[in-house]
Amino acid sequence: MMVLEADVNLEGLNTPNETDKPIMAHPPAIYSDNSFQEWLDTVLNSSSRGIKLDFKSIKAVGPSLDILLKKSSEVKINRPLWLNADILMGPNVPINTAVNASLFLSLIQEKYPNCTLSPGWTTLYSSWFPNKTYTQKMIQEMHSIVRTQPQRVTFPVRAVMVRLAWPHFSWLLAQSERYSLTLWQGKTDPITVEDLLFIRDNSQAEQIYYDIYDPVLSQFKEAALKSPRKRFYYPGGNLLDYFHPTDADGLWIEWHGIDHDKNMLETFSVLKDESGMIALDIALQNSTRGNLIPVALYPSAGLPLQQCLDTVFRHLNPCGVYLNITEPRALPPTLELLSTLYTQNLLWNPVWISMAVSFGSFKTPGYIQGEEFLTAINTIFPYVTIAPAWPREVLRAGYTDPLVEDMLTLCKDLWQQVSFQLEAAPLSRSWLATTKLLEVSPNYTITVYHGYLESSYCDGFPGLRSLRTHTQKRVYYKISRQCRNALVVDV
Repeated sequence: MMVLEADVNLEGLNTPNETDKPIMAHPPAIYSDNSFQEWLDTVLNSSSRGIKLDFKSIKAVGPSLDILLKKSSEVKINRPLWLNADILMGPNVPINTAVNASLFLSLIQEKYPNCTLSPGWTTLYSSWFPNKTYTQKMIQEMHSIVRTQPQRVTFPVRAVMVRLAWPHFSWLLAQSERYSLTLWQGKTDPITVEDLLFIRDNSQAEQIYYDIYDPVLSQFKEAALKSPRKRFYYPGGNLLDYFHPTDADGLWIEWHGIDHDKNMLETFSVLKDESGMIALDIALQNSTRGNLIPVALYPSAGLPLQQCLDTVFRHLNPCGVYLNITEPRALPPTLELLSTLYTQNLLWNPVWISMAVSFGSFKTPGYIQGEEFLTAINTIFPYVTIAPAWPREVLRAGYTDPLVEDMLTLCKDLWQQVSFQLEAAPLSRSWLATTKLLEVSPNYTITVYHGYLESSYCDGFPGLRSLRTHTQKRVYYKISRQCRNALVVDV
């Protein structure tokens, strides 16, 4: 999509000569021989491109929308129309110059709602000084302002700052199917092709627009279409964005190593020809140097987690790791290893951290406290999908309302992707309450686990069938291929 972008200001703004005439001018200019009316007439008569209007003053918004409304009564404006203003204070800005957010949005709803909203943040960037990026607070505040607006929303974001803030933008995009990002580049911003590839690899194509200068834009397009290439994936992102399964159905994501019927080296051998999630049980063992390190368990010995991750990351086929932490003391060193790899730009695959936890109505001796589990993740390495499970001892009656409600209470302040781990056999005894897990947040998913070595397919089938019949969205199935094929036939 090609868009014509233009700055709109008010003639003589904040001077004795101020009028109510909108003009095409970028601050500090407040005079122009090109009025908004003239510019709009010319564009509608000579081009079919979309229009993006950047309002530099709240005073210019109302008169401009009046002109748009009058023009739309005379001719059909049959093209995309974006209305932009920086309505919040953003990174590195010492003085708040943002346009009044509530007035900007109310004027649009009152005068010209047939548009795409483009609300942004004021920003500054200089390669000569240290720069901060968008914060979680900035992004959550923006969402709280626009969440009730009926229009589609594209957030203009300074591209050079986006990669470092991607965990928060990933959260933002997950909040509504109406949301997208428009990446823009300041004239001297050192945006790289790798930055753009990272953003593309972690989003849907329709979620990102590019307002980027050549030659970087052309180089990015060429690189993005090259196949095969190593993808730059945010480890805490949505699995659907990484694996792209048929019909966006989590059932078709493969899981390897879940039945422990192969040793770890055999499990890793499948990566040569297949993709999917590698499930690893993690514990602590003494290394050859005598210190305790996280290892992946399999029948004969423990393979160092570092070695496992190196093996996974070497393969071009899409693959992620599911780390089931089997003892509380293994959690901090596992997260520290992940943090080190991430800092070294070596961690580009999905990473899930799972533990059965103790909390509220499922408080159980011998399990890590739920608050301790979440605090460790958020303190040491938060860029993962959090996959909490209930202790087996509390599941005799299945997944009851108190168990579900208390798990939601535990996770209510999380901004990460969260996938609640459900065992198929207990789910067969009581499953209806688990549907609440998908209602609270778009960042929440369910993962259903069933292993042939623990119980028969018949034991788990009623739970698998009930959930599969209820919804095919935002549910993953950590089951063998044989079990999956049986489920497809039976449902």
